[in-house]
Amino acid sequence: MSHITKIKTQLKDGQVLRKTLLKLGYHVKEGGMVSGGYGRDRKNVEILATNSGQAIGFRRSGSDLDPYEIISDWNGNQKKQHQLVHDIFQTYSQEKVMKFARSRGYSIITNHTNQNGQIEMVLRKVA
Repeated sequence: MSHITKIKTQLKDGQVLRKTLLKLGYHVKEGGMVSGGYGRDRKNVEILATNSGQAIGFRRSGSDLDPYEIISDWNGNQKKQHQLVHDIFQTYSQEKVMKFARSRGYSIITNHTNQNGQIEMVLRKVA
């Protein structure tokens, strides 16, 4: 039986989150609904990301300063859930660092993922 799972995060920047989801190949739209339990359980979300029939929602539990929760029906597929959450967190972190670096006058010289799955960045301060 499927059901909706909520995952607490520390993701707070909606702009970076949207960019992350697009980079991971998701179609992103503002607002929507995630359903589970064969359509019986429905949750409203602020950001809805879809890809290959998988709908993943993001909403804040309180004010605009609170982090987003990830809401989805994983159909019991824990491996898929863990991999996707890892990919979102890693890509979000990468995008957040690049946004911060650019705001401080740095340029990104290299930005890639190595064979171990670790992100490697080289930044240079522009005078």
